[in-house]
Amino acid sequence: MGLFDFFKQKEPKEIIDLNKELAKIVAIYETYSEFPVMSADRNIDDWLKSIALGTTKIVPKERMVRNEDGLLPGEVILLDWLAEKDSAIPVFPEFFEMELGIDPVEATNELLFADYLDILNDASVIDYWSLFQLNKVFEENGLKKCDTKEQATQLLNKEFTNDYIADMVNPGIYVLKPKGQAIVEKYAHFIHDYLDTPPE
Repeated sequence: MGLFDFFKQKEPKEIIDLNKELAKIVAIYETYSEFPVMSADRNIDDWLKSIALGTTKIVPKERMVRNEDGLLPGEVILLDWLAEKDSAIPVFPEFFEMELGIDPVEATNELLFADYLDILNDASVIDYWSLFQLNKVFEENGLKKCDTKEQATQLLNKEFTNDYIADMVNPGIYVLKPKGQAIVEKYAHFIHDYLDTPPE
């Protein structure tokens, strides 16, 4: 073989039979107590190729086992993740579907219906706002910034009506109900291990 022929050689492409890959995954998922969610907008071909090449993993079996409180691990993580976030979240992180096997939009609605969560959309939302957020409101309205949250709350109540504040915080934030708070506290170590954050 000449030098020119050597450089012309190419690595053989891996041929991936997507039907076989899908059949393998379905066979694995059929042993799960619940089938992980696959959203309609997932590119199944790309997902199957990435699994075959080892760059993506399937949802682990233990993530689809409900705990003694009747919740999936992904729903427990979602509860903690939603707390004090804007209730009009446009996009959820993909790990909820790809790693935890749940549809976060559907699961959020179920958690609301089951009294784990609520949407706070009155003036009391301000209690959850940071000093930075409050100072931004003051700046936009030509008022001086405050040094403490207490000063900021007093100024807000002095300068703005409750109706104005309620409009300002619309559509509100997610808050944990006592039932949801109890779950987050009970599974705190699991939540923080998964999210890689230290428990408070």
